[in-house]
Amino acid sequence: MPCSGVALSASYLGDVSGQGPGFLFRIENRTPRAIRLENPVPSSTHWYAQAGDRWLWRASAGWGGSLVNAESPRGLMFAYRPATPSPDPHYLTVPAHGTRQWTESMRNHPSIAYEPGCAMCGYRGETVYQAVFAYAYLPAPGENAPNLIRCGLRSDPVPMPPHPADPPKP
Repeated sequence: MPCSGVALSASYLGDVSGQGPGFLFRIENRTPRAIRLENPVPSSTHWYAQAGDRWLWRASAGWGGSLVNAESPRGLMFAYRPATPSPDPHYLTVPAHGTRQWTESMRNHPSIAYEPGCAMCGYRGETVYQAVFAYAYLPAPGENAPNLIRCGLRSDPVPMPPHPADPPKP
């Protein structure tokens, strides 16, 4: 289920600290208690290109928060659930009625890297792209993570410049 009172937003950045393109992420917590999210946040990205008057899927990256239809703001999503708890979990905490903001380079964050899986996933002539980011995580059996949110987050579509069909690897 989508989280009530918690919002994930993003903005495209042409360069993140000399590491190439990336995004400014922001989580706003409008609830009366602190929330925690298992990293990585976001845990998946869904890429679309405009072809005529339609938006066509081009690639997805990551695992948790995989959207069945990223164009549907209230659509279903799949949550990542590991078989065993992480031996070294890292959490992002957002205080009650607070916000958390950070930047991530696409090069350093596999969940937001644009990596089309096929030759036909990027077409010449496409000039308008957007990305939709998501997060959804269910604790592993036996995992105890107080205040871990048990719902999903998704951003609105984030406009961005075009990407090559086969970007160079770092």
